[in-house]
Amino acid sequence: MSVSIYLVEGESAGGTAKQGRDRRFQAILPLKGKILNVEKARYDKMLGHEEIRAMITALGCGIGKEDFDPARLRYSKVILMTDADVDGSHIRTLLLTFFFRHMTELIKRGHVYIAQPPLYRIKKGKFEQYIKDDREFVKVMVRRAADGMTVRYGEGAAKLEGPELTKFMTKLNEYIGFFDKVNKHLREERITELLPKIDFTSRTDFEGSDKSVPSKVKELEKRIKALLKDLGLKSVETRHEEEHNTWLVSFVDSNGAERLINWELVTSPEYRQMISKYKQIATYMDPPFNIEHAPRAEKTKTGGETEAETPILEAEAARQEKGTAKRKTAVEPVEKQSPRELFDYVLSQGKKDYDVQRYKGLGEMTSTQLWETTMNPDVRSLMQVKLEDIAETETIFTTLMGEDVEARRKFIEENALDVKNLDI
Repeated sequence: MSVSIYLVEGESAGGTAKQGRDRRFQAILPLKGKILNVEKARYDKMLGHEEIRAMITALGCGIGKEDFDPARLRYSKVILMTDADVDGSHIRTLLLTFFFRHMTELIKRGHVYIAQPPLYRIKKGKFEQYIKDDREFVKVMVRRAADGMTVRYGEGAAKLEGPELTKFMTKLNEYIGFFDKVNKHLREERITELLPKIDFTSRTDFEGSDKSVPSKVKELEKRIKALLKDLGLKSVETRHEEEHNTWLVSFVDSNGAERLINWELVTSPEYRQMISKYKQIATYMDPPFNIEHAPRAEKTKTGGETEAETPILEAEAARQEKGTAKRKTAVEPVEKQSPRELFDYVLSQGKKDYDVQRYKGLGEMTSTQLWETTMNPDVRSLMQVKLEDIAETETIFTTLMGEDVEARRKFIEENALDVKNLDI
């Protein structure tokens, strides 16, 4: 059996991993906090960094042109195991930067892997399931909630149900995530809600002479003024920026802070993602939302259930049916006035009757759980790190991990719509 070393984020998680490992073929090296960004550091400073020295010693293949020899690597797999959150992703990126810059041959030879620890555990009776990340968690919960649920939207009461409802809720979750990031700039949800509806997408939406206000800017000013009293705004106005020959809308909130809606906001990665997600679900973003539940006396096993879970559900169904064999209990429809309220309700229905645990870090898992989900070779999921385009990879590491701030900003703007997970 191949021998592996786990580079583990944090001493606490490292201790748990040591207890859970199989000593015959697994070694653990705990790392204290975030390692040095070697893209910006001098070589001598890098070699003086305690965690990097520990890694070099543990791997046994040396470093530098004179001393590095991949044939001396002590392990067939070098596995990066960090928390399933944003900080964990950052630490993983720093480790990948180190391996790309100073031990590239290990990546080329297929020795470097990324562990996939779960972020959630859901439990109901004997049934237990681990879920890898927030996106998958929402999919699982929404899929459970959508079984037997119908959502009617808009004045025409068009309906969503089944796989179509699950798909909409998943996309809605992504939209809400980016909406919240845009709203950090404006701090007024009802104003942020106006932006995708007016559909600011290009510079021409803001361009105009100092005497000609663009139509979309006029429309936004009008709609914000309609909210002036409700939100306690102190002022709302349009303003021309001569330097860029563009217009903006300015409002002063109830706390006296000025907020700007301009071309700079519209070009931000979070705004572009928000608009992209909105266009995928715009048809359904029409309140009120009426949620109907199909009355059911029993629940049959579906792809989302397991054998261990079925007896619990059957027992509950039998208890509800006792003495009422000729009728089923109807559930009153529920009305929600906004997409966010709808999403929160559906998610809560999915979590109903389940014990949900979110792991803030690897250290919160027991040694048994860490072994069963992340370290057992028979069930674990590893992602192998590969180098498919050396030149492109070189450019990305230099841009994102180097000192050229302007190049990094430009890269993020140009690639914003391709991002799957964005933290701002």
